[in-house]
Amino acid sequence: MAVNLVRRQRIDGETNNDQFGAYSIQVDGTIIVGATGEIADVNNDGILDLVVGAGFAENGEDIGKVYIFFGDGTGRFNGTPILDAADADIIIEGEGAGDFFGASTVITDVNGDGLLDLVIGAPGADHGAVDTGSAYVFLNQGAPSYFATDATGADHRIDGNQLMGNFGSFIATADFNGDGRADLVIGAPLVDIGTIQDAGAVYVFFNQGPPNYYATIATNANQTISASGVDEGFGINILPADVNGDGSVDLIIGSPLHSPSLSLLSAGAVYIFINNGLGSFPTTTAAANQTILGSQAGMQFGSSIDAGDLGLDGDLDLIGGAPFFNPGTAPDQGALFIFYNNGNLTAPFFAANTGLADHIIDGENPNDRFGRTCIIADMDLTNGPDIFVGAPRHDVGTVESVGAVYLFLNKGFGVFAFDAAGADLRILGEEAGDRFGSGIRTGDLTNNGLQDVVIGARLANFGGEDSGSIYSFIQERPLPPPPSGRSPAMCEAVIIDRVVSDEIFYLEDDEFDIPIGEIRVPPGSTIDGVVTVTVLQCVPRVELALNRIFADIVFMVQKELLVTTPDELVFPLEFGFRLERTVEFRKSFPVELELIDPDLLLDLECRIVNIAGTDVVTLHPSTFDEGTGLFNKDAAFDEELTVRVKVKVVQERQVVLPSCSPRHQIDIGVSTAVILP
Repeated sequence: MAVNLVRRQRIDGETNNDQFGAYSIQVDGTIIVGATGEIADVNNDGILDLVVGAGFAENGEDIGKVYIFFGDGTGRFNGTPILDAADADIIIEGEGAGDFFGASTVITDVNGDGLLDLVIGAPGADHGAVDTGSAYVFLNQGAPSYFATDATGADHRIDGNQLMGNFGSFIATADFNGDGRADLVIGAPLVDIGTIQDAGAVYVFFNQGPPNYYATIATNANQTISASGVDEGFGINILPADVNGDGSVDLIIGSPLHSPSLSLLSAGAVYIFINNGLGSFPTTTAAANQTILGSQAGMQFGSSIDAGDLGLDGDLDLIGGAPFFNPGTAPDQGALFIFYNNGNLTAPFFAANTGLADHIIDGENPNDRFGRTCIIADMDLTNGPDIFVGAPRHDVGTVESVGAVYLFLNKGFGVFAFDAAGADLRILGEEAGDRFGSGIRTGDLTNNGLQDVVIGARLANFGGEDSGSIYSFIQERPLPPPPSGRSPAMCEAVIIDRVVSDEIFYLEDDEFDIPIGEIRVPPGSTIDGVVTVTVLQCVPRVELALNRIFADIVFMVQKELLVTTPDELVFPLEFGFRLERTVEFRKSFPVELELIDPDLLLDLECRIVNIAGTDVVTLHPSTFDEGTGLFNKDAAFDEELTVRVKVKVVQERQVVLPSCSPRHQIDIGVSTAVILP
């Protein structure tokens, strides 16, 4: 369906230079800009709220603030079309000048009480030394106050351990060690690693539970991942995601200032760190499981990153922005690079560099800096997830740096337009210098089943020079006229496929000394041909007692081989056979199968997503005894057949989803939810 986004509200920063909703950090003279803000249900009323950081807030003193706006279900926060950030429902202030409190924000349930808590970065905080940086944990106390209103009232604080390290510039959260608790990963992009200046580091903190939950200083982090390049600024961009689909959360880290060589200064890189299942990762960028490099000097690949199953094959694909990419005649036009996951359990998962990317979306004009921001979201509920890309330096006519955000709809199997001019939708900022598109977040703000979008303009001037603004845009679901004058139904029933298991299997069938028959095959002959493998049957089985899912697969293997002698005589060999295998899924959704009603596991369906293979055939020709003039051994061949098959076990379910009332809420339990791999 077509996507039509309607502007609902603009929220303006309070004072000059607040840069409301964004934060920038300087690494060796290069400024890297990142969005700071999240969308989540903070007050637990079933409607999404907005959390926005302003690290430069407080009249030029850069103390920093975090603003929380409660949603009203219409796509607005506090009702009016234009809102001053000073009228936020909750404002949390930093401690001191230069703290940049609010430079990063993350929302997660730290203490497991069902209420969403806040973790806020202040990379300029001076606890221990100047600009060591800190991260503050605020536990949600519920109504009416929810959170303390200043950093000194935080429930916990984690401090950096190095002078000028800027610990807290980026924070992300996930359960890395599989204990059900929210862990943290925190970036310190200006940390020196030995004598390597501003290399940067990332720290992983496991949630230890009450009373403190996390270690109090970066030195005591459960793990540190260090960069090895001068002025790399590693730790600016962190994305937890299960890259290889093994059930453990991995780390994707964008490092836009990475220099692969002297000829590729600031080409950028995206690193993949695979979780060993216990929450441990390789400890240096040099040891990363995979590094995807920028292929052009200065392009700053990795300035923005996101992951999603664009091809709907069960594997997470990767997008990465390079805002300074030059396609040849358009400096700083920018581009977005798309990498499809090959489905491997071990690296490499993606192409090695941007020159080998599976798809590229180019910016529209020189100096647009297209790709500064990006995010994946399913906007039209068709063909899989779509992509938003920000170009904050886009000019509108002669009006400079107004900014633009482009929406690219998935055409199916991860196919998108090739350039910004072919975008399905373009949203423009309002005035010169706004830098509209400097932040993008999505969520269903109206509870109508459609994704809405919130976009930042970090240098908009509506609340003062460079005060910054945030815009909300909603999708309106059209309702058909009620039949016979009756009111429309409040809910609709839909059929969905719930993915229970999803995995790639490598099945081998090795045979040796297979006789060719009465054909005399002289030395120097060759054998080749085609082996066709067809899936005849795939039957899923669930063993609740073992907490396992199996599938019995029957293949038909048809061989059409040709033996060619040195004098070019050709002998065909044709035969077929059935190959039966039982496979066991290690990745199942939900993991705790014993908690599911056995009746809900009836009517499972086995789906073959794709199938490929390799076949290595070695010919052993007939041997000839020159003394007797007879062949004393018949010809034979060896075969090593490997079939690569990607299998999904799905269950068709009918569920009820809300369709019209913006305040109507329905809880869909795990037994009826769409479980994505």
